Amino acid sequence: MFVNIFSKNYNIIFDLRVMQNRKILIIYNSGYGTTREIAERIYNILSVEPRFNIHLKKINDDIEINNYDGIIIGSSVRADQLLANTRDFLSLYKEKMLSKKIALFIVSLKANSSSGQKEVREKFINKLSSQFPSLKFMSITAFGGKIDMKKLNPVMQNLIKHVFVDANIQSFGSVDSRDWDKISKWAFELKKNWCINKVIFLIIQIFLLAF
Repeated sequence: MFVNIFSKNYNIIFDLRVMQNRKILIIYNSGYGTTREIAERIYNILSVEPRFNIHLKKINDDIEINNYDGIIIGSSVRADQLLANTRDFLSLYKEKMLSKKIALFIVSLKANSSSGQKEVREKFINKLSSQFPSLKFMSITAFGGKIDMKKLNPVMQNLIKHVFVDANIQSFGSVDSRDWDKISKWAFELKKNWCINKVIFLIIQIFLLAF
């Protein structure tokens, strides 16, 4: 019994050390801060025990892809396309990311409901498969967006009103359709999938709660 307990505890310590040595990069492309705030929430979840060695960067920062085991990319949408800097990043690093576990979250006002999230997700899965066929994403999801009308000039405010109509949003004022529970759940699922041993992952959580 003592040997079994010791062995289990050793495995827990081993997995904790491996997780802490596993380097994860979260990069985001955010025009008005909406995507940044989502990236920060994901960062906070992955930083809680059992945690990874995780870094949060803007997409235009200096990045050495080879230093990371996994990459989470966050981007908002403009004219039904990922922002140009996001597309440039995927094109520039597509070969280096072949050996990485990568995930993508898309921020769009159209993803303001379950059906809207599914529509946006499926649309971009098809687009990415066509544009970057070599990249294999372990997860692609879509989250609702946020618009603060006070931050927009009159021209942008008028454009956004057309987006509201297209997204079936019954408002012409500021909107925040992000589902923070859904965002947190997705981050936690990534954490489980990146853990070497999912059973050990659950044991780690019980072990940490017990002490």
